[in-house]
Amino acid sequence: MTTERSKCFIILIDKIQSGEVRKISFKFPINVKHCKGFIFSGNEAGQANNNYVLGNISLLFNNRKSHPLHYTIHSKPLPGKKWKLLKLAEAVEGSSFVQGYYVDSGIATSYPYTIRIYLNCITTNG
Repeated sequence: MTTERSKCFIILIDKIQSGEVRKISFKFPINVKHCKGFIFSGNEAGQANNNYVLGNISLLFNNRKSHPLHYTIHSKPLPGKKWKLLKLAEAVEGSSFVQGYYVDSGIATSYPYTIRIYLNCITTNG
């Protein structure tokens, strides 16, 4: 019997410096079938109550066959918004790569900092 469940995969981009461009490469396990959402978090030391644009991210799925995600990452949610899962409807080929890049905007209040990319996906067992 095949059962489906939700699982979150985390891609970590660590020690980002001002103006830096970082390559992203993450391999999904064979049992991942679909990604249904994403969220980003930025860990910037000493940030005040301001909302800073940290950088831009671009992700390609299924060994670069599709480009479902290009997004601007803020140091915290936009005013009046809470962290919440953003919708993504992307079929995933098992054992395929998520690849792309992250570009720092050069205007963060402190460096280095860390970005976490959370991909909420459906996996199968059995």
